[in-house]
Amino acid sequence: MYWLRRPPYLRWISAALVLCSGMYLDMRPAPVVAYPFTAAPVTTGDVVEEVAWRDVPRDVLPTWVGPVAGVAVTDIPAGSPLLPSLVTEATVPVGWWAVSLALPQRAAPGTPVRVTAGDSFADGMVAGGINDAGYELTAPVAFPPESASLVAAMTADSTVVVMIGTPRR
Repeated sequence: MYWLRRPPYLRWISAALVLCSGMYLDMRPAPVVAYPFTAAPVTTGDVVEEVAWRDVPRDVLPTWVGPVAGVAVTDIPAGSPLLPSLVTEATVPVGWWAVSLALPQRAAPGTPVRVTAGDSFADGMVAGGINDAGYELTAPVAFPPESASLVAAMTADSTVVVMIGTPRR
């Protein structure tokens, strides 16, 4: 007789295991990592100071390595993730002076710069984010104290030629 057959316990157990494992995989917490976000708006060339750490799912944003500090390359609104491309490490070295200059297209923070006017020249480096005004690129360029006054005098005449070199790696 068919109704006296043994119930399919093995099928019931395997179905329950599949159901339980599916529920576990669906309900487990996603792996998260702490990531820096701006706590206040940051303008181009300003030092990033106020940072809020938030948990984000792993592999959603690029990995952040090192301390959260540097100069903003572009305007960053409050609450935005601090991507490595938005912050640069280049700042004005201690004791140096910075002058805002119009720069060639390929200039980036940390790029060596030579400013010439007539027979005199001065060497420095791009020390902050590049500002694109639509018709020219400007950025703060840092110079050592012994040549800062020479650069200021050269820029006052408006006869300055700015050359850039290969960035240091």
